[in-house]
Amino acid sequence: MKWLVFNIILIIRNYVISCQDIVFPSDEETYHVNSNTEMITEHNSIFIPDSCSKNMLLYPGPGNIRICDCKPGFLYFPLNNSCHEAYRQGPCASQHYVVLPKNEIIAKCIRNPCLQDGIVQYNNTCYFLRTTGGPCAPNKVIDVNTITFELECISEIEPFIIIEIPKQCPVGSRRDILGICKKIRNIPN
Repeated sequence: MKWLVFNIILIIRNYVISCQDIVFPSDEETYHVNSNTEMITEHNSIFIPDSCSKNMLLYPGPGNIRICDCKPGFLYFPLNNSCHEAYRQGPCASQHYVVLPKNEIIAKCIRNPCLQDGIVQYNNTCYFLRTTGGPCAPNKVIDVNTITFELECISEIEPFIIIEIPKQCPVGSRRDILGICKKIRNIPN
């Protein structure tokens, strides 16, 4: 009788486990489930030296798989397995730059209408990338949107700068730990 009960429980257990079709997706797999058009725009990268090519970061993938992907603002070229900054020359010929055309998934080299690396056309005028002023408000710069890879006026944010430090201290003074210029005092022996 014990063996009969044991076998019935074993059969039921195996049947329930093998027929269980409930899977709980990760957060990254659920962005298409709800009706919002919001998509995932950030990944948490992992730093392992020499694990990916230049301009790539290592990201966690499904299971224990790690995936190398381009840094934000960089585009992937499958022909040479490399990432290059959008709207810069990269692997392209002279007077060309790397772009991601609308509704395409593979980056291409196209002719730079401004003919110089680091200068882009915005509203039919050529401007340096990431410089204050130009067609943007005084506190914005022309830069590449890291999601759409299109040129935009983006707020200029200087990371890790907490206080504005004067460029130079006057002659005969030094900056202290608080960033304040103080006159040097010589103490006689």
